[in-house]
Amino acid sequence: MSLRTLKWAAILCFIAGMAVLLGGGIAMKKELPPYPGKVVDPSGNVLFQKSDILAGQDVYQRYGLMDHGAVWGHGSQRGPEFSATSLHIMAESIGDYLGRKDYGKPYNALDDIQKGIIDVKIKHEIKPNRYDAAKDTLTLTAAQVEGLKRVKQHWEKTFKEGEQRYGFLPDTVRTQEQRLQISRFFFWTAWVASTLRPGEDYSYTNNWPPDKMVGNVPSTQTYFYSMAGIVALLLVLGLFVYWIHRYGIWYGEAKGVALAEKMIDMPLTPSQFKAAKFFVVVILLFLVQTLVGGLLAHYTIHPGSFFLPLVAKIIPYSWAKTWHLQLMVFWIATTWMASAIYLAPIIGGKEPAKQGLLVQLLFAAVLLVAVGSLTGEVLGIKGLLGEWWFWFGHQGWEFLELGRLWQILLFVGLIFWLLIVYRAVGNHLKRHKDEFSALIWFYVFSAVLVVAFYGFGLFYGQGSHLTMADYWRWFVVHLWVESIFEFFGIAVIALLMVAMGLVTAKAALRVAYFTAALTFISGIIGTAHHYYWYGGASFWIGWGAIFSSMEPVPLITLVVRGLMEFKEIQKEGRQFSYKWPMYFLVAASFWNFLGAGIFGFLINLPIINFYEHGTYLTMHHGHTAMFGTYGMLSVALLLFSWRGLVDKAHWKDGILKLSFWGLNGGLFLMAFVTLLPVGAMQAWTSFKDGMWVARSADFFERDAVVFLGTFRALPDTIIIVLGVLPLVYFLITTYPHLKAAEIKEGESVWERLGIEL
Repeated sequence: MSLRTLKWAAILCFIAGMAVLLGGGIAMKKELPPYPGKVVDPSGNVLFQKSDILAGQDVYQRYGLMDHGAVWGHGSQRGPEFSATSLHIMAESIGDYLGRKDYGKPYNALDDIQKGIIDVKIKHEIKPNRYDAAKDTLTLTAAQVEGLKRVKQHWEKTFKEGEQRYGFLPDTVRTQEQRLQISRFFFWTAWVASTLRPGEDYSYTNNWPPDKMVGNVPSTQTYFYSMAGIVALLLVLGLFVYWIHRYGIWYGEAKGVALAEKMIDMPLTPSQFKAAKFFVVVILLFLVQTLVGGLLAHYTIHPGSFFLPLVAKIIPYSWAKTWHLQLMVFWIATTWMASAIYLAPIIGGKEPAKQGLLVQLLFAAVLLVAVGSLTGEVLGIKGLLGEWWFWFGHQGWEFLELGRLWQILLFVGLIFWLLIVYRAVGNHLKRHKDEFSALIWFYVFSAVLVVAFYGFGLFYGQGSHLTMADYWRWFVVHLWVESIFEFFGIAVIALLMVAMGLVTAKAALRVAYFTAALTFISGIIGTAHHYYWYGGASFWIGWGAIFSSMEPVPLITLVVRGLMEFKEIQKEGRQFSYKWPMYFLVAASFWNFLGAGIFGFLINLPIINFYEHGTYLTMHHGHTAMFGTYGMLSVALLLFSWRGLVDKAHWKDGILKLSFWGLNGGLFLMAFVTLLPVGAMQAWTSFKDGMWVARSADFFERDAVVFLGTFRALPDTIIIVLGVLPLVYFLITTYPHLKAAEIKEGESVWERLGIEL
């Protein structure tokens, strides 16, 4: 199979994937759950209006409650599932209302036969869709009005007085008006999750959350497309095995002379020297992120408390969760930016004029966005920004918490970074038309997509429909992180493999195109598995089930090829200076296949996801896929770049071995000894009793869950003490021993390397 064929396969897979995803979004607009213009009681009295629902949605976002709970399963895994809880409160209230009306007793005082009769009546109260689109009016029954009152009372008490079992501090939502508004919003999410779509036998959320009391059970589509997903995996896996053997995807001679070995002795350019401080910031952000993660783990078992009481009184769960996610995005993205800056003059062949100054400006911009957004998120959660919360504070979306101003500045900063990198690598692209140049174009295009796809996070705003906002959010959270980062990762790994002398440019390019094609067709359309239950059309279940099931297949190709060459190097007894960057690359591939692939496939099948969605199984997948894959890849990039930045006389491998096993061993214990068993118990509980029980404080107070949560202190400690701190020590102690910046602007870097690219 020629490189040209593979290149066009990748291009067509990208176009086809985007056509399906964007076309589905256009079609979905016609089927969005309505925000009723007014909600009335049986007598026609107005209870609340659309403006009240949207105001409540704003309250949910401005206080960062998606990082302290969830709606329709999207959000934090530890706090309450607000829509599931509100739905069950409404169902219990309706049961009490009907029990007193029919038998003179509340629901729990009835005998089994009476309860059975009332259970049928509850479904008849909740399931019929009484929204009149022509009048833009939703009419509630008398029983539903009672449910609305109880939902309001529950959230008024929770957000006013606090609830330590869930980690809510007093006055989590500051005013009575805001607490009323958010209760209206939560009632609306419960109505959307339970009432039938017009002309269908399932709700707007495809019957999620599972709750037998209201008749929320898996739909026909959920069962049928789960089988289709399994068939898709087996079919693509068979084709994959055929292709790699038929066309020798993994094979080819090694380059023989390692560019990277020469980079160890090469003096630095001004921009490379200035890039070094990016990595110091990276490792400090990484440290704070893991420390905040440890605090979150403590809050899971001991909500609203800490060894130092002042910490728990000041830092709510939502603050800790917000920083844990945002710091992760920042340190990983900054690593990729810095490593690209380091490699750019080597690839391009010379240092452009004023490149060092531009890198300095980018560094200042990165600090401004990081400090400004993290501070704004805290002020927003504390309710101190007033009506400016959306722009400067907490937008309220998980992974995209930073205020809109900081989001725009970050987008502009990414464009600036892209221009800086292209200024340097463009020199090579103008002078050469070989396979290595094609690999550089692949890398540049992947970087362009990294910047472009972050821009999709600007396609929604304050007051956007909840379902459409989440549709665009997943363009960033899934497509940007899981597909475009994957594509960029393929390009970076390919360049590193060539630079380390492990593969030829042609062999790396062949694998890169092949992997990109599979990643695009599976990962882009596979985004649909996030749309199963969030108010989107039911056709997403089919697209998501089939294509997300393919995602495990392409996740291990390139590094397997590199590992084969590395083993050959070991057999010959040659010293390999980039052993630990290579090991972290292999670790990233291992976690990618296991966490993103195997455990992603496990939870993405609709029938499993229906009961698993919003549980610790999602967190298990998230940690192994995000930290395991992109975290390890970022450490590999950091160490690869640092190897060329630091004087070789001061490079010591021993502490890197400790960090490697600390990070990977701690992650393994966390994933398989704590998150996986707790998630399995939650999914079991969701199937047996309903999502509202699986997300309740009662579940997290079970002895087994408390024991496993307490045990998590061990892997967290291993990650921080044996994994992150050795890296911090290594970078801080070697930073004073950077090589000199002796290569001047305009001088040939290739001549100093003694090579011709």
